[in-house]
Amino acid sequence: MSGEPEPLVLKFGGASFASPGAHRVIARHVASRRGGRSSARVVVVVSAVAGETDRLSAQMRAVSPDPDRELLAAALMSGETVNVTLMTAALRDAGLAAHALTAADTGFVGMGEPHHADLVEINATALRKAAEPGGVVVVPGGQAVGPHGRPVMLGRNSSDLSAIAAAAALGAPGCEIFSDSPGICTADPQLIPDARTLARIDYDTMMAMSRHGAKVLHHSAVVWAARHGVEIRCRSLLPDGRRHSVVGAADGAAGARRVGAVVVHRTGAVWTGEVGRVRALRVDPTRLGPDVVMVDGTVAGGVVEGAVVGGLAAGTGAAGTGAAGIVSAGTTVEGSGSGVGVAHLVLADALRDLASDGLRRTDLRLVTTMFPDGRLDLRLVPPSEVTAVARAQHRLVIGD
Repeated sequence: MSGEPEPLVLKFGGASFASPGAHRVIARHVASRRGGRSSARVVVVVSAVAGETDRLSAQMRAVSPDPDRELLAAALMSGETVNVTLMTAALRDAGLAAHALTAADTGFVGMGEPHHADLVEINATALRKAAEPGGVVVVPGGQAVGPHGRPVMLGRNSSDLSAIAAAAALGAPGCEIFSDSPGICTADPQLIPDARTLARIDYDTMMAMSRHGAKVLHHSAVVWAARHGVEIRCRSLLPDGRRHSVVGAADGAAGARRVGAVVVHRTGAVWTGEVGRVRALRVDPTRLGPDVVMVDGTVAGGVVEGAVVGGLAAGTGAAGTGAAGIVSAGTTVEGSGSGVGVAHLVLADALRDLASDGLRRTDLRLVTTMFPDGRLDLRLVPPSEVTAVARAQHRLVIGD
């Protein structure tokens, strides 16, 4: 790559396409960003249009309540596939020599469940061949090729991972993630309107936020970014995107200072069962899938309140991270009286069924408070109490 301009990797989330004419607006933005770098490799990663994946999931389940996972993955991935063609057309109309890629063209290799696979390998040669100098390629976010040559899905909200993988494959020092958020915030702005945008955040802290449910960045994307030294810039395309957050390595005093935040895991499935049964499942990581939070302790009164003792473990993004990305948290319970020894698992893969393992699915939601000193406070609460608990915790850790 000697003598070549730095590659430009841009990812646009589903919300970026919500407004009429959004594809043309994004195409003009890509053309302006390319500017005079006519020989640069440009990769545009797109998610499905906002709401499309949920629509496809509902449509599939209307036909088959418990669909084959390979068929489900194929249906869900069609959202990104269609949007790739739309984005490519808009880029060509903007005067760019754009080409649409498939999962097979990217060189990304996935293993695991077809609808929730792990990215295990990046074949840089494949993407470098497809993304020629001076060209623009459009990549379907969250897709890879499985061991049998068929496309697999890297989980929900995994387009970020594709963008990081593309940057790593091309040797780009960074990539930009566009969404409906101005950057990384101390809480979900839709839940807590006065949440603050963070100027910079280190990889480990971002990993912890993503593991515990922050949707602004996919957890595995941050892991791969840290591994390859890819800096992530999170910003909003509209109105002007001047405010943004940078996720990167901790550097000096500023990088070493952790931030406070409150994260709500809105989509994770919470399963509960006797402590021994839950702990036994950790022996077989493939049974649980990636990105699992374990809340371990005694429950009384229907609400679990816990705290992770100690700080975040370096390189893991959470205290007590074990195999397959399992985060363990000991809990303490407010209230009196005897309780029942149970543990909870919060699974990112909401389709996994642990009933045959003696666990019961609950309607609880995980609210995680991250303190600046590295402590994590985990609370499993009913959906009706999520907003109140999150706002109270945000006032506690951030202030008014």
